[in-house]
Amino acid sequence: MLLKERPGLVCCQNPSIVLSSFLVAIKKAAGFRVCVDAHNAGLFPAEGRSPRLMRMSAYIQRRSDLTLVTNRDLHEQVKRNQGRPFIIQDRIPDIPRTPPAALKGRHNILFICSYAEDEPYRLVFDAAHRLDPRVHIYVTGNYRKKNIDPGLLPANVSLTGYIPEERYVEMLNSVDATIDLTEREGCLVCGAYESVAVEKPQILSDTRALRRYFHKGAVYTQHTAEGIRDSIHALLNNRERLKREARELKEQRSKEWEVKRSALALLLEDMARGEAGHGSFNADPSRTCPEKGKGEG
Repeated sequence: MLLKERPGLVCCQNPSIVLSSFLVAIKKAAGFRVCVDAHNAGLFPAEGRSPRLMRMSAYIQRRSDLTLVTNRDLHEQVKRNQGRPFIIQDRIPDIPRTPPAALKGRHNILFICSYAEDEPYRLVFDAAHRLDPRVHIYVTGNYRKKNIDPGLLPANVSLTGYIPEERYVEMLNSVDATIDLTEREGCLVCGAYESVAVEKPQILSDTRALRRYFHKGAVYTQHTAEGIRDSIHALLNNRERLKREARELKEQRSKEWEVKRSALALLLEDMARGEAGHGSFNADPSRTCPEKGKGEG
């Protein structure tokens, strides 16, 4: 198809590291440029523990004409590998408002979880033991893949299992707040964007990337049971202020994203025509989208 269509520009996601490697290897012979949308697992495959995969990742970054990343830490990683990064976060999604469902607790919190390796979910279970029983935590995701027995968890924890999108949207609209945690330093978690979309206060991991981008409407926690418990208390005690900040952040980030999208679209058009230069380009969105020191330039 590539040989038939002869595109000027090909965009792909990494992962797949195989697809990305293939495209950057053949791009010169096939006469196109490559833009790679690099997820954390693309820049740090196997959590960065495989030297061979890390070399492949560095090769892709070096050979790509543009690498899209979500934050400054990943931007610097691509630069270290002699790549050409451009920072653009996810768009704040459009999530419909729904009537709230009847939930179990006086205060209800949704822990957005997929039981991935970087999520300290057992610490949230431990924190629930230390909470007022009227604070109820709902946990999404397929817990069966980790052989978790719901009967061994505190009474104020409900495992939803994998739920369809409609039910997930209903839960987002029904709870008082959300939790989304990651042990990856340079990761902007999807649940944080979704929480901002429905203007909910949230608890996030205390990382540079999350503090910079979600700098309002959130409480940041250390990964200990006591830290998570204390963060829940802090959120509930300041819920109205955090709700107001979440609305402000939604408006701010939505406007900024449109500016970044326009800048990226122009750059990709130039690349497709073979006009975008190499080496001298500095993909720093703060030049077109200043964020008063809080952003991801």
